[in-house]
Amino acid sequence: MPNPDGPIIIAYDGSVEANQAIEQASGIVGSGTKAVILTVWESGLMNAAIAPIPGGLGAPVPPPDIEQVRELDRSEEDHAEKIARQGAELARQHGLDAEAHVARDERSVASTILELADERDARAIVIGSRRHSAIASVLLGSTTEKVLHTTKRPLIVIRPSDGDGH
Repeated sequence: MPNPDGPIIIAYDGSVEANQAIEQASGIVGSGTKAVILTVWESGLMNAAIAPIPGGLGAPVPPPDIEQVRELDRSEEDHAEKIARQGAELARQHGLDAEAHVARDERSVASTILELADERDARAIVIGSRRHSAIASVLLGSTTEKVLHTTKRPLIVIRPSDGDGH
């Protein structure tokens, strides 16, 4: 059972949808609600693993340079901290008692969100939904969908506005 006095966890990546999630969630949960603005970052090793291979397909894959991976990790974490602070500031402007939190993506963004919600005994999770084409949804999966099917906590999904006020 979620803790009614626990914070809400707002997944935040700095996107328009994430900004809308903060703005709309503040109206739903009310001013003064404790909120943890979570930005998840990926390891440089993960980014190095998906980098283009010099020489194309079939070429030998060079081992990652550990120092470059560490530098990329520091850069990714610094960037995530900046985004989380911006999200927390936006949340405070909308009346939430917000703190920024960054977490490294160890398995998936969804599992990272769920783990923090458990650690903080969150009363709810807030996620801004994105519109993907059917093929992109199949290929990329959906963090929102994974959280929806896994969490035992209330989940508030903020759908993107159409841009026409609906």
